[in-house]
Amino acid sequence: MKSERTFQHWAAVEETGILWGMKALLAIYRLFGRPAFRLVLYPVVGYYFLANRAARRASRDYLQRLGAYYPELAITGSFLESYRHFIQFAETLLDKIVVWFEDLGPERVIFHNRPLLLNTLTENRGTILLGAHLGNLEICRALAETRDAVRLNILVHTKHAEKFNRLLGGVERHGGIELIQVTELNPAVAIRLQEKLDRGEFLVLVGDRIPIGSPHRTVKAQFLGADAEFPQGPYLLASLLRCPVYTLLAYPWEGKYQIFLEPFAEQIALPRRDPQRALELAGWARRYAERLESHCRRVPFQWFNFYGYWDSAGTNSRDE
Repeated sequence: MKSERTFQHWAAVEETGILWGMKALLAIYRLFGRPAFRLVLYPVVGYYFLANRAARRASRDYLQRLGAYYPELAITGSFLESYRHFIQFAETLLDKIVVWFEDLGPERVIFHNRPLLLNTLTENRGTILLGAHLGNLEICRALAETRDAVRLNILVHTKHAEKFNRLLGGVERHGGIELIQVTELNPAVAIRLQEKLDRGEFLVLVGDRIPIGSPHRTVKAQFLGADAEFPQGPYLLASLLRCPVYTLLAYPWEGKYQIFLEPFAEQIALPRRDPQRALELAGWARRYAERLESHCRRVPFQWFNFYGYWDSAGTNSRDE
């Protein structure tokens, strides 16, 4: 018999914020600063934490698995730890506003492996940057400010970001960034992306969520000790476009914004036949999961996927 806790695609989880509320929070931050922003936001987060049982259960499931995988973290997935997880997410919402509306000077950002980016720009090599819902990927805007030549094309799979994009619509100084909604990879989209790579631009996408248009194009890989579903899309796209792949992860750590840019694959060439193709995809997904695990260990409360992520859809987690 199926569990009553049926899996819900992450894209079906509606945003709880609305445009006027986001504008109000932005106004509070601009007028009164971060302390006032927190004063308003924390009660909202507390209500959401208590009211949204599914998100809370998913948070605790993740934290339990992380604590079991890395016992030295001493994380148990308790009720209070889950609340801390939600609070970290709230802080990230503020950071999103800060990094879009304020200059990120070099004293505020530590850019690991910056020469890799500069060499890629010098060689005019179009590259895929593979990120995750960890920390604050918007910090990658700092890459666009490194040199005028940097062009970031951020691929998004949902309209969830529309409210936030409209909020940022009046920001004129981010000409080096373009958001591209991609619900499915068709020939027209592939040609457009190839043209951008040919101009030496970057494609930014995430590897830890299943896209809406292709819910069955997934591959299983071990993540924190159990099988989880990862999208095939990043590796299929890299194989199609025949370009290098780097991982790009960004989050606040030790008082500064940190950007980690690391080589992932010089080129991904997938065989045309199964099961070899499936094995190759699983290998790339596991390699990505290993890299994600290492960063989750460093900042355990900054991976934000508040839905049932593993095959059990979170049914193993406690939620008293």
